[in-house]
Amino acid sequence: MSGVDFSRNAAVYDDRHGASIDDALAGRLIDEAALARGSIVLDVGAGTGRVAIPLAAHGCRVVAMDCSAAMLERLREKSDPLRAVVAVAQALPTNAAAFDAVVIARLLYLLEDWPQALDEAARVLRRGGRLLHEWGNGEAGEPWVAIRDKARELFEAAGVSKPFHPGARTEEEIDRHLRARGFAPSGSVSIPSGTSSTVGRFLDRIEAAECSYTWRVPDEVQRAGLPQLRAWAEARFGRDFAFPAPREIRWTIYTSR
Repeated sequence: MSGVDFSRNAAVYDDRHGASIDDALAGRLIDEAALARGSIVLDVGAGTGRVAIPLAAHGCRVVAMDCSAAMLERLREKSDPLRAVVAVAQALPTNAAAFDAVVIARLLYLLEDWPQALDEAARVLRRGGRLLHEWGNGEAGEPWVAIRDKARELFEAAGVSKPFHPGARTEEEIDRHLRARGFAPSGSVSIPSGTSSTVGRFLDRIEAAECSYTWRVPDEVQRAGLPQLRAWAEARFGRDFAFPAPREIRWTIYTSR
């Protein structure tokens, strides 16, 4: 059950990704998914509680699951009463049809066997339940996506197979799998991300191993590849070029049949 373990990044994860979605977005998600107060919600890959904690604050009964005990420890520091369980998305330790909603946010591109994670989400959802999916891995044309793809190209050329993000490459892949499982899109929420970076700062984060892009890459490959990546990115965009990262936060709501 391969994936990316963020335990090493738990202490700084909130600094890069934000400690939580804002109250307005949480309210829009609840409204769009038609979740009543007291709805039982499973957050798969909950991390430090970026989504789980705001949903709980709106009255949902949330169970937060993540493969990383370190990430869940950070969640408990932020919201001790929230139930947190160490588990993998591909083998959820819960009964079938146990939840009114399942949240999967910024996860499926990290899991090589991501279809199994979706199948597990389908198993634990009640009939008519909602799956709330956030992609969050950017789109073609965004500068940070181009830099990330160049890093992948350089590492793969050096002989590193699947150096990072071994899972789904596009949101369309996920949509096709869910439709084949009988899910139907029933709503969406999109807002500007409100976060920005520059080419220089983004490269600094990659070189400092703050991003997961280098975690599986041998040191000697990084020493050769990262200067090439910086030279390419600064020549193409300029070191001080600023951009939103990501351009928007986009959620799709699916209803199980």
